Amino acid sequence: MLAGCDNFRSGAIEQLATHAACLDLPLYEKGYKDDPAVIAKEALAEAKARNYDVVLIDTAGRMQGNEKLMRALAKLVHINNPDVVLFVGEALVGNDAIDQLTKFNQ
Repeated sequence: MLAGCDNFRSGAIEQLATHAACLDLPLYEKGYKDDPAVIAKEALAEAKARNYDVVLIDTAGRMQGNEKLMRALAKLVHINNPDVVLFVGEALVGNDAIDQLTKFNQ
């Protein structure tokens, strides 16, 4: 199951819905209003009720200097205790990747 928890970027939920349809995967989303950590928790409960083994939680992209987004990610991880947290970086980021990964891991 995919969980749409990016309520920061306009069009993020619709983009994820397109991917979910192309991959024939269920999508859990609540639009752009709710707290991403709460949406993720609800998605995990829904996945468990439907006997899904894996939930990929899509969150907003993080700029290491944006403390609000970094705190939101920390809250999501704290509340939902995921098995794996992945950082997906841009190929063109260059040396800034080291700073991004350092902040991400904090």
